[in-house]
Amino acid sequence: MESFRVRSLYDFTGEANTAELSISAGQILTVIRTDVGEGWWEGINENGRSGLFPQAYVERIESSQPSTAPTPTLPIQNNVGWNAPQAQPQTQSSAPQEDDWDDDWDNDETYSEIGGNSAAPVENIYSNDRNLNLNSVNSDFSVESGINVDGKGTVTKKSLNRFSSYVKSGLESYILGTVNPTPNCYKIRIRKEGEIIRWDYITSPYTVQIASPKKATKMGGLKSFIAYHVTPSFSNIEVSRRYKHFDWLHDRLRAKYNILAIPPLPDKQVSGRYEEHFVEHRRMQLQEFINYMCRHPVLSQSEVWHHFLTCTDEKQWKQGKRNAERDQMVGANFCLQIEAPEKELLASNVEVTMDININSINQIDQALKGLMQTVVDQQKKCSNMYKRELQRVGESFFALGTAFESAERGMFSDFTTGIKRLGSTYITIGKLFEDQAKSDWQCLADKLYIYKGITGCYPDIFCLQKSAEQKKRECERNVQVQQPQLLEIRKRTDVLTYAVFAELTHFHSEKDGEIKQAMKTFLEEQVNFYKNIVSKLEETLQRFQ
Repeated sequence: MESFRVRSLYDFTGEANTAELSISAGQILTVIRTDVGEGWWEGINENGRSGLFPQAYVERIESSQPSTAPTPTLPIQNNVGWNAPQAQPQTQSSAPQEDDWDDDWDNDETYSEIGGNSAAPVENIYSNDRNLNLNSVNSDFSVESGINVDGKGTVTKKSLNRFSSYVKSGLESYILGTVNPTPNCYKIRIRKEGEIIRWDYITSPYTVQIASPKKATKMGGLKSFIAYHVTPSFSNIEVSRRYKHFDWLHDRLRAKYNILAIPPLPDKQVSGRYEEHFVEHRRMQLQEFINYMCRHPVLSQSEVWHHFLTCTDEKQWKQGKRNAERDQMVGANFCLQIEAPEKELLASNVEVTMDININSINQIDQALKGLMQTVVDQQKKCSNMYKRELQRVGESFFALGTAFESAERGMFSDFTTGIKRLGSTYITIGKLFEDQAKSDWQCLADKLYIYKGITGCYPDIFCLQKSAEQKKRECERNVQVQQPQLLEIRKRTDVLTYAVFAELTHFHSEKDGEIKQAMKTFLEEQVNFYKNIVSKLEETLQRFQ
């Protein structure tokens, strides 16, 4: 690439024993690589020393802009170690990359939908959420540094250091105000009603139904996939979507709304993906994902979400996909679209409220994991152990009745017929247990899966909020930061905190209503199930009266 010069806006101290380059405000650097990924650039200073520094810490110097610093001599570059594809910043895309998915309307290369014919283990169906450790919110937002320099001076990247997630999240550029809002972008309002902070209400609620999953093929049957019919109530126009389209949507939502809890998708890599039960169960899980999206005041109005729901033209799909991937308002910069209350938040109150929510979410997360493990275990036992044991009981009774019949030499009595009927009843009850698991335990597990995935998002959200507060305090201690700039930094930090509080309010409101309804439905199914068992036993009892 062609090198260019930048001016450092802020001081940055690189960590020892890494490839980071310490820079100071006002320093002139020459950028020699912009494809390091995750918000990092590689450059050299006036002394000829090279290293990595955050992209958000510098501004480009136009060619016509004078500079007092001479351009340093570039070292000979050796690209050994860079043959592997490098991660790119989420907000950047180049012309060649834009067409990577030109065939995505019907391409199977990214996610294969073809699997074996064996039944999928129950536990594998619920393995696509992020099982994050909530203890991480108490850390100093650091991860192990993995940037090394080989003997030839070439930077090789394994994983980035403590600033990797920080810069990649967009938090740095947002707090420091280095990104401008996109013109004419829609605004999202936060309301403060007494002590409650919430997202603005949905003015035009709607629903979306996913139905009619069908196996389709292409390339003469060489490739197969499952297509779903998705129909939003506001248009009643059906669109066809595959799992890979859901997966792309989910990636874009997570990239843009990293301060929101995005519900998880069902796992994509399981066997038996064409069996009728698996296809229908995945449809039900996708419906849970869609339902949560429709009820969320922010996600339900998202442009990429509406593009997913309404686009029926291949060209428009590709263009909308490119627009979503070029979106600059991603990560923490999404907060530039938010209109929050003007009242400044007290740091002491924020800290107390955050600590309460961290502990609360942690307890809920652990409880959800425990309950879901129990529910999935019960679902497996209904399909296997309970059914097998009850059939064993039934077969034993039936064998006894058959033995009595042989002794009666063809003179069948009501007694022996009743014993055989008792055996048949228990065999039937065993089959009922197998079928019932799909109506109560499985439905409850699907609901818990959604909320376990949501609670798994909060460690990252809490980390972002704490890091924003920490950056604000650093700026307050920095005598070089002017008062007007400091006021803007405080305001932007408050907007992010308001958004986190609004998201927590929505989560607790949804949790209370949805989990309550799930428990009610589960109990109703259990009551009807055991009433059915009692009815069959009472009917058999009449044989012995």
